Amino acid sequence: MVGVVTCDIIKSRRYSKTERQEVDKLIRQAFGETIELMPEAKADKLSFSIVQGDEFQFVINDPALAYRFAVFYRLILSLKPLKPIFRAGIGIGEIAVGNDNSYKMDGSAFHRSREVFQKFEKPKFRHRITGILSGNPELNEQFEIVAMYNDFLEQRWTDKHRMAIIYYQNTGSLEEAAKKESISYQAMQQRISRSGFQQFAKGLNFYTNELNARLKSCI
Repeated sequence: MVGVVTCDIIKSRRYSKTERQEVDKLIRQAFGETIELMPEAKADKLSFSIVQGDEFQFVINDPALAYRFAVFYRLILSLKPLKPIFRAGIGIGEIAVGNDNSYKMDGSAFHRSREVFQKFEKPKFRHRITGILSGNPELNEQFEIVAMYNDFLEQRWTDKHRMAIIYYQNTGSLEEAAKKESISYQAMQQRISRSGFQQFAKGLNFYTNELNARLKSCI
């Protein structure tokens, strides 16, 4: 069981040809940095592929951390020059056909990732940036509620919020995060509080815990 994440850069047409080349570099760079931040997710470096200029895909070998990985990948990338933001369709399932290139792989995880990704084209989902689909209808309904609420919070984050959240994830401590950012403990605490990350993290943890609990029997 794996997590397949299919992504595309939002409003990629606003970039010039030269900027698009730079964005491609930033996408790859941020992916590597997210792997360093979250090695426990076991992201498959070889599976990472960019196609059609603004679409990319990769495999997370610990599917219970696929959502968290996608969020922090998006955070890291959004703080790069040109500030690219991507939508992510996460599919939970099996790999039936393996390959070094994820776009040449096949299986239920890839079908579900593509299915949820295509929902972004519908007017109802045009403001969404995350979708999750497993093989369990009950879980899917719960994950949809979590992702919808978290998308709302995430899209309100400022650069200061994003940086504070990354430092907090990296250190696991508000005090250490404040030192990294060279601000007071109170200021860091305030940034995290105003970002709504504590509520956001509950959604991430719900996804991880529910998926871990049902991986063997329900999906």
